[in-house]
Amino acid sequence: MWDINRMNIIVRILDANANRAREGLRTAEEYVRFGVGDESWSGKFRGYRHRITAILNQSVPHAELCGSRQSREDCGNPSLHPERQGGREGELPQETAVRGLKRAQEALRALEEYAKGLGGSASGEFAQVRFELYEAEQWLVRCAQAVQVLRHSRLYVLLSSEACPRGLETTARASLDGGATVLQLREKRIDGAEFQKRAEKVQEICAKYGAAFLVNDRLDIAQAAGAAGVHVGQEDLAPKEIRKLVGRGLVVGRSTHSVEQAQAAADQEEVEYIGIGAMYETATKAAPVIRGPALAKAVSELKLDVPVFAIGGITAERARELKQLGVERVAVASAVTSAPDPKLAAAELVKALQ
Repeated sequence: MWDINRMNIIVRILDANANRAREGLRTAEEYVRFGVGDESWSGKFRGYRHRITAILNQSVPHAELCGSRQSREDCGNPSLHPERQGGREGELPQETAVRGLKRAQEALRALEEYAKGLGGSASGEFAQVRFELYEAEQWLVRCAQAVQVLRHSRLYVLLSSEACPRGLETTARASLDGGATVLQLREKRIDGAEFQKRAEKVQEICAKYGAAFLVNDRLDIAQAAGAAGVHVGQEDLAPKEIRKLVGRGLVVGRSTHSVEQAQAAADQEEVEYIGIGAMYETATKAAPVIRGPALAKAVSELKLDVPVFAIGGITAERARELKQLGVERVAVASAVTSAPDPKLAAAELVKALQ
């Protein structure tokens, strides 16, 4: 009799916590799907839900799980204790998603512990999912809002002190006032301490505008300045190496110069966005390889599930040309930073892509 009661208790606990974990994951999944618009991470959360079901069903038949339920008499039933309802009035969608993910992690710990009573591999598999959700939470808290901005962005402006005759901070504000929603700081000729100071100033400006701020190449500066992420080229530290250092705590963007590189960056390197180019001749980089609008058209046809920014010598007129080829987003430097009126130049580029 004791063994029967023991198994009934275990099965009830497993069923309740599997449901709790899936419900929490679904809460996070819906925010990522409808709020952030990131199908890749939405799919990952969906995959976790299915894994939990598969792991449990290997140990306990679904009919037995359902048969163990005593929902009406359950002391956790909210109709019996309405004062225990979670959440709070005015909670932001991201906060709701994080709370759901935390609930899933807690439920997985219970699944892990009580599945030990069944023997087999289920306990270890639940533990593996739990640890993967810790990294998912890191992405949700640190990167999701920036990814949302990137996905809705039309204009990404690259800044450097020497390319901003009106001053770095003034140009940053003007760019954002004109409609840019992503700024990147690249500084090749100053020391790290000064780079960090300038990055912190631009980050502070971006935070006030709700814009995403990234640092070119320098992972250390991006972390020190509290940037949303880092942008790397094909010759820089690879995204997978960045993940080893910071997990999923920073947005990673990648420069690509071919269809193959763009596909690999999106599918294999799991970056949050890519740049493609150079589209046209540009003075920003020495001896750039011109890939031309044909590359933009080819990459657009791939329908990648990451934001794609065309870059290199783009003006408002050229942006209109690229839009006809399927380009939705552009990244520019001198077209805005060297313009007589950076705000107006930014606004014209945004308008050209509407």
